[in-house]
Amino acid sequence: MSSSNVSKKNYGVDVASYQSKTVNYAGAKFAFVKLTEGTNYINPKAKDQIKSAKAHGLMVMGYFYANHSASVSKAMAEAKYAVAKAKAYGIPAGSYLADDWEQGSGNTVQGGVSANTDAVLAAMQVIKEAGYKPLIYSGAYNLRNHLSITRIIKSFGTCLWVASYKITGRQDYADFNYFPSMDGVAIWQFTDNYRGLGVDGNISLIDLKINSGNQSPKSTNKTVESLSQHPVVKWNIGAVAVVSNSKGAYVYTSSKLDKRESDKLKPCGSMWQVFGLENGAVKVGKNQYFDGRAVYVKANPIAYNDQKHAIAKIVLPHTHALDAPKADAGKVYGLELNSKVEIQGRVGRFLKIKELHKGKQVYVTGNRAYIVL
Repeated sequence: MSSSNVSKKNYGVDVASYQSKTVNYAGAKFAFVKLTEGTNYINPKAKDQIKSAKAHGLMVMGYFYANHSASVSKAMAEAKYAVAKAKAYGIPAGSYLADDWEQGSGNTVQGGVSANTDAVLAAMQVIKEAGYKPLIYSGAYNLRNHLSITRIIKSFGTCLWVASYKITGRQDYADFNYFPSMDGVAIWQFTDNYRGLGVDGNISLIDLKINSGNQSPKSTNKTVESLSQHPVVKWNIGAVAVVSNSKGAYVYTSSKLDKRESDKLKPCGSMWQVFGLENGAVKVGKNQYFDGRAVYVKANPIAYNDQKHAIAKIVLPHTHALDAPKADAGKVYGLELNSKVEIQGRVGRFLKIKELHKGKQVYVTGNRAYIVL
């Protein structure tokens, strides 16, 4: 029976096709199994390695070797490919999946820091939306010099799986005198030859838990959180308020909150456009106000700054990416309904999609792709 909890400062391994189908290493409490590489390679031993790790009581996790470099579209495709195999091969929902992003074998880290980070964040978002916990794996130098660790940690918390070795060759234990001190480290890969067993050795820096935050809600609070964290809005709506009080909320006729519009509560989860804030009250219409404590407000960065980044959801069928920000531009290719794309900014009402088609800057009209907040 596989473990669903591993406390910090425990050891683990990561395996690929180079290792045996049997995953049972002395002292190891968790195992990362390589799933895929790019979108056309599957580790032929992955299914057996996952099964074996579970049978030996290890917490089982997965990773894919990136070929996406600084491409957002490739990153999303590769993450979706890995997620599909993780689900098919039995890595439990709520476990960890990593984007293994390093130099070589189809991947380059030499793109700009911003573009590299955009791509990694896009892959991690796909992983998160699939019900897994995203990690980014790379060497300490790459993380420090080719990615924005600050942006990644801001988006996904403690999510770095960093490789940094005191020496080349066998190490039985992690020597924290050589720990690559940086924020956001969840797991440290400290050797490529753990206990002389020919497998990478890792140590957890945090308590690892499967399904934390993925359990069925015990109350409506979880539903409220989901609704409030992921509303979708048109590009020109600056902010929205979602009723977060589980019993609902009253609408008042002034910011003083001294007279209700009616005695009927607005339902929990209902979403309202925000027109301003007055005296701690949230204005949602002409002479309509919520008590600020009863709603959750989220701002849309694209509406205020055409250089901001965001995720957008395609909301109308037969939507196409365009090669210029104008209605009569040539169509580049179709976008799938309800799919999500990485937005790199805005030109008027047209949303910019970076590197979504062979590295070309393309656009989608703002009324067809709503911003996910």
